[in-house]
Amino acid sequence: MQAFIRISYLLSGGSKLLNFRGQLMKRSFTSTSIARDATAQESSSSTKIGTSVQPTRKPIGGFRGGLIGFLVGLTVAGGAGYHYLFDEYNTASKLLLSSVEELQKSTNKVRDYTQKIERIELELKALQMSAATIDQIKELRSEVRQLYDSLHIEDLELKARINGIEQDVQAGIKKVK
Repeated sequence: MQAFIRISYLLSGGSKLLNFRGQLMKRSFTSTSIARDATAQESSSSTKIGTSVQPTRKPIGGFRGGLIGFLVGLTVAGGAGYHYLFDEYNTASKLLLSSVEELQKSTNKVRDYTQKIERIELELKALQMSAATIDQIKELRSEVRQLYDSLHIEDLELKARINGIEQDVQAGIKKVK
């Protein structure tokens, strides 16, 4: 038993173990006089070995301790909640910012496409103004036919005159011979 006390005295820092052993002996359920005498001797020897007297604390009231614990818990929970909400806010704002950037890119693309469409429409209008319509083509076709017909008639008239002149020339040559 003494070896146990020495080892535990060295390991636990001295007087703490002796107080603990004394408390164990006080809690025993034997009511014999030998056990009572042994506990009395050990408790008197433990005070002689060198236990330091600890100052007594004023007990904190249950209400006061509960209130302080509640406030500390409330502060810790509030801080954790604030941290969680702040992280959620940051992630939500980053997602919103990325979606705004994507929206900006898509609006730029749509704007470029509308500018291209407007340019093409202007070119188409210019081509429509400069291009001939079907009615204009029909009119030009009829004019060309009329010109061709008139040229053909004039050609035939010229051939007839030339033929007449040739006949007159041949008749004049026959008369002269």
